[in-house]
Amino acid sequence: MWVRLAQFLFRLGAFCVMLAFMLVVAAPLLERLMIYPLDDTRVAPGDVNLPTVSEEVFHHDGEALIVWAAPPASGKPVIFYLHGNAGNLANRASRFDLLLQRGYGLVAPAYRGYSGSTGTPQEAAIISDTVAIFNSLVHPMQTPIMVYGESIGAAVTLGALEAGMEPDAILLEAPYTSIAAMAAHHYPGNGGFTKHLSNQWDSLSRAESITLPFLILHGSEDNLIPIEMGRQIFAAAPSRDKVFVEAPGAGHTGLWRTDTWPQLTKFINQFALR
Repeated sequence: MWVRLAQFLFRLGAFCVMLAFMLVVAAPLLERLMIYPLDDTRVAPGDVNLPTVSEEVFHHDGEALIVWAAPPASGKPVIFYLHGNAGNLANRASRFDLLLQRGYGLVAPAYRGYSGSTGTPQEAAIISDTVAIFNSLVHPMQTPIMVYGESIGAAVTLGALEAGMEPDAILLEAPYTSIAAMAAHHYPGNGGFTKHLSNQWDSLSRAESITLPFLILHGSEDNLIPIEMGRQIFAAAPSRDKVFVEAPGAGHTGLWRTDTWPQLTKFINQFALR
């Protein structure tokens, strides 16, 4: 009996060691798959009916990053668009077209690993790339700059602000408070694992430093990022010029609607033309 128990304990211990080893080895891959479901498909702007948009390759930190860009009409702002983690730049073509129709300029970079950009996405690297692109391609346009952060792009926006990006105003679509909070919401009881992730995207803490004018757009029925997270970020920011736009009945996507689009453009024009 004691021999069998010893053998069982030995096998159990060996299994636990093996499982722990596998988790350590696989953790970076699992983290990347959870946070960055990559679509590396490279599509030319002209192939999605955006003939006035050019594709540029921006080199930074040893990587080649794809950037879509179009200049603004006279007296119009440029939108620095930071996309969500699903799909690629081509999937935002209809949104870009709406912005261009109003005469707004556009600069939309693809994160590492997306839309033909090289490299592997990581929080620090994405923030560094974003600030570099802003300083090199956006700021020299000498026109009002609005940053639009979509989903994880909202987290990128706040991280880049902390790292020194200086736009005139920001718009955040469906922002989340942190990766840990997202994991706790969807997978209760995982707190020990998320503490060790290299990507934390702690937007709630970063929101406490927002003094720029900003707008948050969030769907009331967002099952991926609950609207309460957007409200927490809104409440945490000390900015005097802030607007919260709720899209009734909307989920995580489809937020640019006839009842919300006018509010977005009003906000952009308010701080671009003053």
